[in-house]
Amino acid sequence: MNARSLSTRLTSLLVVGLLASACGDENPFPSFDELDALQQLHSPPQKPPADATNRLADNPQAAALGNRLFHDPKLSACGTVSCSSCHDGDGRTVAKAKADGCNGGVTGRNPPTILNADYNRWFMWDGRADRLWNQAILPMTNPVEMGSNANIIRSVLTQDYLPGYAELFNKTPDETGDDELLANTGKLMQAYERTVNRLRSPFDEDVKRFIAAATVSVAEGERDPAYLALKTYVRKGQCIVCHKGVEMSDHLFHNIGVKDGSESAPGQTAAVEPMLNWKFNAAGAFSDAPTGTEASRLAALRTTLADKRSEMVGAYKTPTLRNAALTAPYMHTGEVATLADVVEFYNKGGDENGTFTGTRTETIKKLDLNAEEKAALVKLLESMTGQ
Repeated sequence: MNARSLSTRLTSLLVVGLLASACGDENPFPSFDELDALQQLHSPPQKPPADATNRLADNPQAAALGNRLFHDPKLSACGTVSCSSCHDGDGRTVAKAKADGCNGGVTGRNPPTILNADYNRWFMWDGRADRLWNQAILPMTNPVEMGSNANIIRSVLTQDYLPGYAELFNKTPDETGDDELLANTGKLMQAYERTVNRLRSPFDEDVKRFIAAATVSVAEGERDPAYLALKTYVRKGQCIVCHKGVEMSDHLFHNIGVKDGSESAPGQTAAVEPMLNWKFNAAGAFSDAPTGTEASRLAALRTTLADKRSEMVGAYKTPTLRNAALTAPYMHTGEVATLADVVEFYNKGGDENGTFTGTRTETIKKLDLNAEEKAALVKLLESMTGQ
């Protein structure tokens, strides 16, 4: 469709919308703004954005070595838990609320999937890591997960990975300081995880088809099989407020009112300052690009921290909806079992006040969806499973 043809059809759409509004009818779906939001939902790029903080991020040799390390339980203190222990199967996560770690340890939150992970801007549910390579350090050294340290990792690298490590970093593990060794191992993990993507899905084709129909006429759009689901997603369900763009996330943090009485309930508010002061952050000494964009971004966050503190209490990262059908259970607690339950959670406006920390984000309200609209949303979510 050429630009003139599209412009003509959109103008027709606007005229019809104005006429309907004048007659007192509901405005046709989609409006100009809604159409623009829909245009931004589909056709993700084939690989994640470049990451200058890791010079090996797109190095195939680093990815191959990172793959082996990701699946190696010898990196853990107990010798039985690897990164893949929590990130396996089609969904690359666990099929229960929490994951098991070394010596009976249990994670405090539901492990996020690593599918399409490096499309994110922040990592972990509370944002306590700002790059995928430094995120990898956290579960490796967490006592209830892998319980590892630089000495354990150095021993494994020396015994099983010495030639590959030395070629990539121009030094042996024994010649690498403890903190640098942890950062280097994380960078190898990131190189591998950047290749673990499930992107284009039936959803993307449905959106493109619907847009083409809707720009012909309102009637054509209404006849499209995806009409009700997309209209509910964009308009009455307000899903697109947070789940927008090709990543289907605003990359921000919100308190959506998930029942949580655990020690980790404060969410982002407890994580942001430690991340800003962390020696492994993207502007730190172990970043391959410690100045420029990353330094500016963290400096801006530090400047606005005082103003945003109240909004961070009980706030968690907006996850992508891509591949959601593969990653049950849901929410940071892992206590929402199915996609239908997720839709119902939002339909009722979250859990009851007093069952979670902080103040619910103002956009989380009762939706009053009917059964047909709920079913349409579930089907839409299921169609987001990528290839």
